[in-house]
Amino acid sequence: MAMISWTVRLETRHPQIDEQHKALIQAFNDLHQAMKQGKGKDEVGRTLTFLTDYTKTHFRMEEDLMARSGYPGSPRHREAHAEFAAKATDLADQHRQGRSVITLPVMTFIETWLVDHIQGEDVRLAQFLNGKA
Repeated sequence: MAMISWTVRLETRHPQIDEQHKALIQAFNDLHQAMKQGKGKDEVGRTLTFLTDYTKTHFRMEEDLMARSGYPGSPRHREAHAEFAAKATDLADQHRQGRSVITLPVMTFIETWLVDHIQGEDVRLAQFLNGKA
C-alpha cells in the first residue's frame, strides 16, 4: 500500500504543478515499497537518487514560475525548497556511503514534508498563478 495516495486534498489546480507532484509522490511510494520489501542497496539507491533529482527539477520549475509571475511568497517558498533539497541530498549521499538512512522516521519526515508543502506553499502559489491567468 502506498504511503501517500493522490487525492483531491493534494491538488493545487495548476496542471503542471499537479503533474509533477504526482510523479514525486510515485517516486516516494516506490522508495517506500523498496524499503519495505528489503530491496537491495542498488535499487533503493536508484529510487532515492531519482526522487532527489526529480525534486530538484520540480523545485526549479516552481521557482521559474514564481520569478516570471512576481509571486510575493517566493522567498519563503524558495527557502523551504532549499532546506528539503539539502536534506534529500544528504540522505542520498549517506546511502551511497553505505549508511542505512532510509528508515521509517525518514520516510515519515519526507511524507509529512511533501504533503504539508503541497497543501500549504504550493496551493498558495497555484492560487496566485491561477489568479493571474
